[in-house]
Amino acid sequence: MRPRMTGVCFKKLTEAESCLLEKDFNLEEVRLVLSKCEGNKAPGPDGFNLNFVKAHWRDIQEDFMNFMKEFHNDWSMVKDVNRTHVVLIPKVGRPETIKDFRPISLVSSMYKILAKVLANRLRKVMDAIIGESQMAFVKNRQISDSFVIAEEIIRKWKNDK
Repeated sequence: MRPRMTGVCFKKLTEAESCLLEKDFNLEEVRLVLSKCEGNKAPGPDGFNLNFVKAHWRDIQEDFMNFMKEFHNDWSMVKDVNRTHVVLIPKVGRPETIKDFRPISLVSSMYKILAKVLANRLRKVMDAIIGESQMAFVKNRQISDSFVIAEEIIRKWKNDK
C-alpha cells in the first residue's frame, strides 16, 4: 500500500506554467543560453568547447535544433551526449595526495546548452512550486534561517508551558 499524506497541500503549476515547461524549444531561447555561456572552458568528451559552437552556430544550428526537438519529443538522447569525464588537475608542481588536485567535469556542449535551457524554464516556475518553508537552495533564502525559526518555536513552546 502506498503511503498517503493527508492534510498536506502541495503547490501545483497552473496550466500556463505547465505549458511554459512543455512547449517546444525555440531558437531564441537556445541562442540566449549560448550567448551567456563562457566559451573558453575545457572541451567536453566531444572535443568541442562552446567557443567552437558559437563560432560555427550558423552552420550547426539546424542540426542542434533537431537534437533539441528529438529530446523534447522522445525525452531521450544519444548516450554520448550526456557523457561526462571527471579530470583531476594538479594544483601544485608535484602532487602527492588527492588534496593536491582540483577536479573538473568535462561535459559536452550539447548537454550543457540543453541543461541550461531547461534550468531557465524551471527558474520561471520555481516560486510557484516551492513552499515558504523550503530554505535551502532557493535564491534569497538561507538554510541558517531554519535554525533561527526552530529556536524561536522551541523558546515559544517553553514559555507556553
